Amino acid sequence: MCYHFVSCTGSATNIKKFNKVLQDGIEHMRTFHEATSLGVDIQEGYFFDVEIQEQEQPIHLVFRYETKWAPNLKDLAVLAKRHKLDMECEYNECGIGLYGKATIDKHGFVNDDEVSGEFMELIEYNEETGLYEYDGIEYETEGDIIDEHYENWKFLNPQNS
Repeated sequence: MCYHFVSCTGSATNIKKFNKVLQDGIEHMRTFHEATSLGVDIQEGYFFDVEIQEQEQPIHLVFRYETKWAPNLKDLAVLAKRHKLDMECEYNECGIGLYGKATIDKHGFVNDDEVSGEFMELIEYNEETGLYEYDGIEYETEGDIIDEHYENWKFLNPQNS
């Protein structure tokens, strides 16, 4: 499964409407025990296990969901454009070492920064400690390593990024 964490910003009205779409999708999953399309003609993958995180501001909404195998950024772009929201999506598929961050604007334009496979191969998981290691230093998550080191690695290895 590919895990997605999405942060949305927009007007309070648009966030409220999109929150309703997410609630309807969650209800669909409870009733039918299957994924939801969130009202999108699916191009890349259905939304599984949608969960809305706490909403601290009326112009900001955070939710998480899963897809099979890969991110569905085209489908998120349709939602962003339809609901006039800006989105930031962080996605991770541990089984195949897929990790990335994408921004999607309210016009549906996607800027995807998928982390290079060459960089992901430099991260090792220690089963004994449950920690990840990069360059001799241990970290709790792959995301911590990527946040701290990936930009510098891309700069030093432009042919691999």
